[in-house]
Order: sequence, then C-alpha cells, then structure tokens
Amino acid sequence: MTRLLMSICLICVALVAGCSANAQVGASKPVRVRQPPDAPPENAPPVTGEVPAEALEKLRAEVAAQQGVSASDVKVVRAEAVNWPNGALGCPQPGMMYTQAIVPGYRVELEVAGKRLMYHASTKGSFKQCDSKIRQVPGVDRSRQ
Repeated sequence: MTRLLMSICLICVALVAGCSANAQVGASKPVRVRQPPDAPPENAPPVTGEVPAEALEKLRAEVAAQQGVSASDVKVVRAEAVNWPNGALGCPQPGMMYTQAIVPGYRVELEVAGKRLMYHASTKGSFKQCDSKIRQVPGVDRSRQ
C-alpha cells in the first residue's frame, strides 16, 4: 500500500513539473494572431464581382439620390462577399444585442466626390451604412467565387 501511494505521489509530481515547464516555454513565445485588415493595401487591385450586380446597382442609385449626384458619379471601390461574425454585420452599436452566429453577407465601399462610404449587408437584407468607429473585421468568403 505504501509503494502504491508513493508511486501515485511521484506520478503527480512529475505531471505537475511537466505542466509547469510547458507553461513556461509557451509563455516565453509571444503568440501573434493575424486578422484580415479592414482595408486592402493601396496598391492592391479592388475586389469586385462578389456582390450581385442588381444589389450593387440599387445601392449605387440610392447613394446617388442621397448625395444629389448621378449614379455614374458613385464609384465602387470594393465589393466583396464576407462572413460577418454576428448579427451586427460589422457595425455594432452601443447598447444593442445581436445574434451570435456567423452571418454571410457583403461589404461595399463606395466613393462619392472624394468621400468614402462603407455599406454592410447580409445576403438576405438590404445595405446599411456603417459609420461605426467600432467596425468588426469579417472573414472574407472566397467560396462563392
């Protein structure tokens, strides 16, 4: 019985020593988590063609009407399919609660008279302007290409 108890104690000591040694090794190496940037590099070609053409044209017409310009003056800088991390669609508002599930959708960046405007949508909803300073970065969904 004494040998069994001593064996169990030695095994426990070895496990604790092994775990603490691994924790120290892991702690000495910083872990870098890379997230996709919110905007592409300046020299990167624009992402287009991932948003249905009819939805994009409707958005351009609405923005043109709001800005008092023609639709041809509304330039598409970026239009891509994305997976939003939750129901906020990348634009969380303080005090609001959102579904906590991945939401497939779109992100469109437009330029009107030198001003950049960001619009977000789900695949089932309409676009909304995202003025939030707390923008969430979506995962880009390249499976639809």
